[in-house]
Amino acid sequence: MADNIEPIPTPMKLQMKRVRYQVLPALIFTISLTLTVVLWKDYAGPGHGMGEVTPVTVKISAAHDGKLVESASYPRLYDHVNAGDLLARFEAGALIEEQSRLNDEMSKKQGELSQVQKQLEEATKANKGDKGGDKATLDGLKQQVAALRGVLDEQRSRFNHLNKQIEAANITAPISGTVTAIKHQPNEFVKQGQEVMTITQDGGAYILSYVRPGTGIVPKKDMRVLVRGQSGRKSAESRVQEVGTQVEPIPEHQLTNSKKPEWGIAVRIAMPREELLPLRPGELVVLNFRSDVDK
Repeated sequence: MADNIEPIPTPMKLQMKRVRYQVLPALIFTISLTLTVVLWKDYAGPGHGMGEVTPVTVKISAAHDGKLVESASYPRLYDHVNAGDLLARFEAGALIEEQSRLNDEMSKKQGELSQVQKQLEEATKANKGDKGGDKATLDGLKQQVAALRGVLDEQRSRFNHLNKQIEAANITAPISGTVTAIKHQPNEFVKQGQEVMTITQDGGAYILSYVRPGTGIVPKKDMRVLVRGQSGRKSAESRVQEVGTQVEPIPEHQLTNSKKPEWGIAVRIAMPREELLPLRPGELVVLNFRSDVDK
């Protein structure tokens, strides 16, 4: 009679409880471990190489010889400036005086030219129809007009040149960025072509990296690259822009061991979007090259 007793079924609530305590933790652990391995491999693992954010620098040189004027706008080292800002001025008093003197001379020559042109018109009328006009006088007046016009052309050319020099006396910032070098200070005399200061643009131009032979990485144009800051907290995806054609010495600051020279193929990588990964010029980054070249 005892053999005919049917087992009491386990309540569904108890079965679900056993699943939560026994199966679910193992499942969650397996999924977490898999995700951790994938994320470590793709995002946090050691990179395939280092890269450097190449800065955009503009050296501002003197357009002519002159003395820098003391000015409140003259920047200090590491000041931030915006494109078009007035940075410095050269003394231009002598240039302005010369331009004023030349302008007076041009006015006199213009008056002489007008007078001779009037005489030429009268002589031309008198010479028409062979009515007693003097051909020699007519030719002489024509030569005077040509000579005066030649002098005026030279004066105008000199006037425009002085005007450009006066405009160049004001040094304005060609780009927005940080003043990273100052070669001359106010009240110093600077010769034409000498560097006055250097401005480095806010963002870098591109990332320059070197792929070592034997790493198994074959860089190609448009290849995807994961760019990660050295802190490892942020990363962003970018693309290979260009690949070098020869093996070159790797810069010392990108070497794995500074005492051991290395060579690699230069690779230019586009800057990631700033909002995803803000990078400073000159900053070193960790790179992971992807094998696909999809667009």
